[in-house]
Amino acid sequence: MRTRGRSRALLFIGAAAIFAFACWKVRASSASDSDSAALPDGPTGRLRFEKALDVQVFQRGNLHTHTSLSDGDSEPREVVRWYRDNGYAFVALTDHNRRVDPAMFEELQARSNFAVIPGEEISMWAEGRPVHVNALCTGRTIGGGDFPTKGEALSWAIRRVRAEGGVALINHPNFDWALSAGDILGAPAAELLEIHSGHPYVYTAGDATRPSHEALWDTLLTARGFAGGGIVGVAVDDLHQLVADSNAPPAGPGRGFVEVFSREVSRAAICSALARGRLYASSGARLRRLTVADDAFSVWPVATGAVVEFVGRGGRVLERQQPLAGRATYRLRGGERYVRARITRPDGKRAWTAAYATLEP
Repeated sequence: MRTRGRSRALLFIGAAAIFAFACWKVRASSASDSDSAALPDGPTGRLRFEKALDVQVFQRGNLHTHTSLSDGDSEPREVVRWYRDNGYAFVALTDHNRRVDPAMFEELQARSNFAVIPGEEISMWAEGRPVHVNALCTGRTIGGGDFPTKGEALSWAIRRVRAEGGVALINHPNFDWALSAGDILGAPAAELLEIHSGHPYVYTAGDATRPSHEALWDTLLTARGFAGGGIVGVAVDDLHQLVADSNAPPAGPGRGFVEVFSREVSRAAICSALARGRLYASSGARLRRLTVADDAFSVWPVATGAVVEFVGRGGRVLERQQPLAGRATYRLRGGERYVRARITRPDGKRAWTAAYATLEP
């Protein structure tokens, strides 16, 4: 009898322990699910990047292109053909206040892995300055106009692009010294910002008293943060001259491009990548791979001898590296808020990744 009583007691204690453990597992699982929903790419309580990424396939394209339908020197088909035949996966035709229907170029797209993206350069005037916003991936022409202030012009254009289901690209802020950081911050957030242009008259590098487009980008990233994912910098040709004109420095092709993160070359896939800022910008430098995982950000430049600078809030260079075994890696230390990479080839050509937000415990 005494042995049987002890056995029953042990069984009772064991069952209680199993029940308690099961309850703990349910609570732990619920907490984990909740944390995962808020911070989807890793556990909480430690320094890490907000999102994880591993990209090894890129599609090259140009997002700012003019033809004879506005102030370019060549017919639309000739422009499309140049990009298709020179290693690009896509091009957006962005004539002033005129959307070009990609269906016009089906014969040029059908024979190759190439896409024409709907585009238009919304061209406005405000306070005596030109204010230009590219409408990408939209379904119809938006057009431009005159506005009392630059902020109102930007706001109108960005809202119209969004209403048409498109992607807004703020063009060349330093063209005629038109746009300041304050002008841009006073408008709704656009997805994209030109930080490098192949056009010789838009002052990409700024001057002695005005910031470069890249420095302006850091001001926006630092001030606005990452509501909506943070504005992403792009490089463009702003093509006007497919045939070089000896009387003026040409705004020719092949001087600035983006590499979007997509395995598929289609209008839908490219537009989706642009809307989510899944790209890097380039004036010639290329990447083999880009990863963001846990507390590490790595890039693999194609060019031998490239220098990689990791940049944080306010444009501060956090670390400068020459890749080891082809890879440069930055590990978070705390306080960065975001990290982006700038890659410079020995010949001065560059690439710029998007800025990736950090999370701190």
